[in-house]
Amino acid sequence: MRRCEFCDSPVPADATTCPVCKETIAEETLERILPILKRPESPEVKFMGTRERMWGVIRRPGATYRDIGQRPDSAGPFMIIVINALIIAGLFLSLSSKITTNVIVNATSGEIGPANLLLSPQGGMAWIVALVGMMPSIMIGLVYLIVGTAFAHFAFKLTGGTGGKMKTLSVVGYSMMPVILVRLVALLVVLFAFPAYGTVINFDPGSLAILTPEFLNWAYTSGIWFTIDIMTTGAFLWTGYLLIFGIREAHDTSTLWAALVAIACVIVLVWTFWQVH
Repeated sequence: MRRCEFCDSPVPADATTCPVCKETIAEETLERILPILKRPESPEVKFMGTRERMWGVIRRPGATYRDIGQRPDSAGPFMIIVINALIIAGLFLSLSSKITTNVIVNATSGEIGPANLLLSPQGGMAWIVALVGMMPSIMIGLVYLIVGTAFAHFAFKLTGGTGGKMKTLSVVGYSMMPVILVRLVALLVVLFAFPAYGTVINFDPGSLAILTPEFLNWAYTSGIWFTIDIMTTGAFLWTGYLLIFGIREAHDTSTLWAALVAIACVIVLVWTFWQVH
């Protein structure tokens, strides 16, 4: 909570005049150093839909988070979790497309030839695994959201922030939009830059041979996959930047306190990602 430099009375985080002594309060130091963090001048809020908020946190985070603070929702964060699960399924299918398998290309002569796994008769199992795998991704996303909300809400309260848990959940959930954007780029990287795995000669569709330790080692030890991990880490830093706006606008804290809490959240997020990974 900010305090007036003249009478030391507590004042709202975005106040320009002290409600007690009526003196003009100077702009926060952090906002002077980084003008991009300045609060929106207009206190008016344009009511936004879920899709507008998802795009708004990227384009106009200050105004968007002010809207989220006044009308928090859980639909947007859940939609982001589902989109993330779809992208992860797409990454799995993209990696699977790097595998070729032998199929019968001439039913009369019995001639065998190579074909892309996803387009082969055995490829149906890969599609099933990708779809079924969305459920664990959604569950993990929900766990991240709940744990992140609990940690952030505790930090908000320590710094004198106001607002309930739903505000915190909305702020944390919408702040994950950079991860979605970066993973979409990662999907394109896998599709167009990842090297081919090779041909699986004796492919057993019942066992889904692509989930062998050799395949997993090929995928996750690749230099390109390491680059994707670095990109994801960068997305978490971007998330931390957005959290500054979200914490400040939705929980009425100073920009400095919002930045400190955002840094703490990002440290926990990045550490957890690399540990789980």
